[in-house]
Amino acid sequence: MQRVAVGLVAAVILAAAGLTALPYLVSKGEIRAAVTRALSAATGVAPRITGDVRLVMLPRPTVRLNALTFDDGGRAGFSAGSVQATVQLLPLLVGSIEIGSITFERPRLAIEVRDDRAFVLGLPLKPPGERAELPEIRIVDGTLELNLDGRTETLSALDVALAWSGSGIAVTGSFQWRTVTTAASLTIADIGALGRGARSPLRLRLDAGALRLGFDGGIAFRNGLQGEGVLAADGPSLRRALAWFSIEPPTRGGFGPFSLKANAALTPSALSLSGLAIELDGNRAEGGLSLKREAGRTTLQGTLASDSTDLSRYGRDPAKDADGRDFLRRPIDVHALAALDLDLRLSARKVQFGAIALERIALATRLKAGELTLSLGEALLFGGTLKGSVALMPAAGSATIKLDASLVAFDVERAVAEATGLRPLDGKGSLEVALAASGDTLQAMLRDVSGESRVSIERGTLVGINVGDVLRRIDRRPLGSFDFRGGRTPFDRLAARLKIAEGKLSLEEARIESPQVRVTLAGAVSVARRDLDLHGTASLARPGTNFDLPFMVVGSWQNPSVIPDAEALILRSGAAAPLLEGLRGKNATGAVRSVIDSLTGRKPDAPTPPPAEPATPPQ
Repeated sequence: MQRVAVGLVAAVILAAAGLTALPYLVSKGEIRAAVTRALSAATGVAPRITGDVRLVMLPRPTVRLNALTFDDGGRAGFSAGSVQATVQLLPLLVGSIEIGSITFERPRLAIEVRDDRAFVLGLPLKPPGERAELPEIRIVDGTLELNLDGRTETLSALDVALAWSGSGIAVTGSFQWRTVTTAASLTIADIGALGRGARSPLRLRLDAGALRLGFDGGIAFRNGLQGEGVLAADGPSLRRALAWFSIEPPTRGGFGPFSLKANAALTPSALSLSGLAIELDGNRAEGGLSLKREAGRTTLQGTLASDSTDLSRYGRDPAKDADGRDFLRRPIDVHALAALDLDLRLSARKVQFGAIALERIALATRLKAGELTLSLGEALLFGGTLKGSVALMPAAGSATIKLDASLVAFDVERAVAEATGLRPLDGKGSLEVALAASGDTLQAMLRDVSGESRVSIERGTLVGINVGDVLRRIDRRPLGSFDFRGGRTPFDRLAARLKIAEGKLSLEEARIESPQVRVTLAGAVSVARRDLDLHGTASLARPGTNFDLPFMVVGSWQNPSVIPDAEALILRSGAAAPLLEGLRGKNATGAVRSVIDSLTGRKPDAPTPPPAEPATPPQ
């Protein structure tokens, strides 16, 4: 046992001595040549090694190189701070250097799209020969600069492994883009075919948590990158995915789970998606899209159709953001509209927004030279037909918006109930709206909005008051006490015209007509305070004569007050009318006349100056 132990110790000492002495027995020229051959076989391009080369035996045989650069005769696009190449031990013991794997530490790569649309890869990979023995390649803590049309994106913390399989290559690993860690895998079936301008099958997978992207198809380089295949993307939050591209969604709600799948066709100047299926927040649409680049402009065209879409989760635009900032005062940035041109056709069988449902929608969206236009060909709303257009146009330091819309033969009761929560009217109505506003914020636009709206209702009912019954009771007892609330007033036609000037809404004229009753109204309507300040005249038609009663409507929308004109009531009273006229006469005292004027709302007459005394003739 002692002899065996001594023998083992001696063998270990001899092996350690041999491993220690071996680096000095192998020349650096042989090491440099072996590594150069391995790198040339793995990449197809001979490297330039300008730094020191040394062989380290422990903990495993490794060749370390510094300052390595690849140059295929064009632009040097790949360099590494240091390279480690593992050496197979058994061949090394007999004086042969065979490289097992190569690890690039802190390399810098570049992928560029030149003016001719050809791609330049910083690490030029070429398929190996039939009998070439290829080492494994690994990149650790690398950096990739991607230059597309003059814009550069940087991928950092590259940690990938490359493996050849015949003429194909597989790449797996991870990287960071804009602080987001992404797992990636890429398989190219035939690198040689790509070099000849032929098509090669390709598979790509990216997983960044909030966004997963996949492509299965083929690519080729013919005067630029071309490809076709199945493109798929999905994720738990589109909002988070858009944030990586510095895109802020227009609403605080929604933009959660999403998915996309389509047959993609790529050319150097266009990308088209056919058989497209998009799903967002449970809403699904199908159709096709195409993205083109011509004459320096990007154009997006396409059609999308949906069976049913629910927009309730996106909410209505709030007055404040979640952090308490005033939403209405946020500057409106229309510069992004100039980035591309847009031509989309959208259709849906039904779109739900809270309790409001639009059906059979046909919408065209057009963006040209920074001017956005939404044209609604037709939609069903509240049982009526809705048509209209909205135009958003950039102006000097602000934006201008124009709205033109019409709603024909709609259910007035449903419409008013959805807008105000009240049911003061029913009948079949028609509505026309024309508005325009300019400003650099939504608040400025609300202050500037101007335009008008016309409403007409046929064969409807005014709910909450019976005008004819009230007038008949007042006609019998002008000074009696009445409760005007309650009842219904049928009418043949109601027509109104509302005007908005500098953000203020006014009722220019409203007329309610029926065989027995006619009512006219005008005044101010406050949307912000939800109150009324109206004045008008109610007329009762009777054989041979009419009864006209001026009145006012004041108070909130929910509980308005109808106030008849006091002077008209007094004049209507047979007993009180002479008293009123007498008190207004010259014999009434100033105090009594003031009371009467205050009750009737009349302004007091200017006081009559006393008659001048006759001048005394001079003595």
